[in-house]
Amino acid sequence: MANLEVNRQLRLKYDKSFKEERSLFEHLNIKDPNYFEKAFTDRAVELLPGDYEKYFENGAAAPVFLLFIDVCKFSTRFKNLNGKQISRYFDEYYKIIIPIIYKNGGEIDKIMGDGIVAVFGQPFLKGSEADCFLKADLCARQILYATASTPEFESKVAFHFGLVNYYKNKTQLYNEYTIIGKPVTELFRLESVAVDQTVTFYPGTKVNALYDEQLKRQNQGRSLAAGHTFFDASGLPWGVSYTKTGALPGVDNIQGVFSIEYLK
Repeated sequence: MANLEVNRQLRLKYDKSFKEERSLFEHLNIKDPNYFEKAFTDRAVELLPGDYEKYFENGAAAPVFLLFIDVCKFSTRFKNLNGKQISRYFDEYYKIIIPIIYKNGGEIDKIMGDGIVAVFGQPFLKGSEADCFLKADLCARQILYATASTPEFESKVAFHFGLVNYYKNKTQLYNEYTIIGKPVTELFRLESVAVDQTVTFYPGTKVNALYDEQLKRQNQGRSLAAGHTFFDASGLPWGVSYTKTGALPGVDNIQGVFSIEYLK
């Protein structure tokens, strides 16, 4: 989550439902009007009526869906851009991607140039795991659809699930709010093998199982399989592929990945 002020500024710039006169935590049902003056003090957790800050203070665990969104082959395609050109590029890219994340109830954990990690789950997004999956899935698909017609912004999305711990760096030097845990490592490994212009995920995981359930409810087959085509709620066609990756460091029992692709 970088730090609280950065997240507030991102909301102000990109979240249409977030008004300038409201703080980030009023937006998330935390009502303390002096929050930002207190946010980095030792007594902040005692003063807040909500549980958002307490997740970080206490290192709380939560099952969440994670998206790692980035531009296809950015480092090779745009290696000749100078600093000002890169800045302009990212500004335009963020204008497309970040509002979609916020519209679907996600929160941003990290921005690393063209790479954005978004979280869907407690304490930001209320609801069951199935509800959070649907929000994250819709976000990922909307990102692919929104960037499909603009070659310079074509993106890929790594989609994963797991039990993470919220973490606050309590030193006086840097106020960092983030998530830690094996699912984060697995997400970064997944991004490294994600297929361009697809939503990519591991077989045999919660994400895979929920896609299978979604297709079964829609009477479009029992499960995802390579070569399968299905239609989303808007009637848009999506194709399924499987890519062999071999063993991935830090990821158990994985030799390949599934991907779903918007069929233009």
